Amino acid sequence: MRNWAVFTGDIVGSSDMGSDGLSQVFVALEETAGSIRQWPDSTGHFARFRGDGWQMALPEILALRGALVLRAAVRATAKGRDTRIGIGIGSGQIDGGDLARADGPVFVQSGRALDAMRRGARMSAPDAGALLRVALPLADRIVAGWTSKQAQVAQALLAPVPPTHEVLSKALGHSRQMTQKQADAAAVHALVESCEIYEQTKMQHK
Repeated sequence: MRNWAVFTGDIVGSSDMGSDGLSQVFVALEETAGSIRQWPDSTGHFARFRGDGWQMALPEILALRGALVLRAAVRATAKGRDTRIGIGIGSGQIDGGDLARADGPVFVQSGRALDAMRRGARMSAPDAGALLRVALPLADRIVAGWTSKQAQVAQALLAPVPPTHEVLSKALGHSRQMTQKQADAAAVHALVESCEIYEQTKMQHK
């Protein structure tokens, strides 16, 4: 078995969203999971469960960055949309890439993290190391204030190899100044720095 970061999630307020809204959220999650699989040194497995549940497994080193990008993907779909993510860090086995057949302590940890999440929180990893447990509540507070446009910018710039502001601005159809303004308002620089510190620490302890 190898070490994974496993996310077990559900969609906030899904019962008020309607089937079209929920489908839009899951399209965003699935497309973003596909993008995460293309990151350097990354793999990833994503599955939607009945109703509004989902799960993803990705390399442990990408736990913080992956969670933030998935949150951004959901928040970018429309105002007020969000997902909760319970995070487990540890060993597990995924047979044939099928999460329904996956096994190991990390999957139990992830499910328990979601079940035990305190009211108002959106990300939690109670069994993870201290660095991730410290970073998540602070990141959660930042992400909670994102507008959908800020989330769209953050999603792009939080990738390990982000586009330039010029390229992103053209893709989004607005000025570089607006991209910078949205990035600053979303505290992207601070979040990227936190991701890099977490990943560097994980590399040092391999």
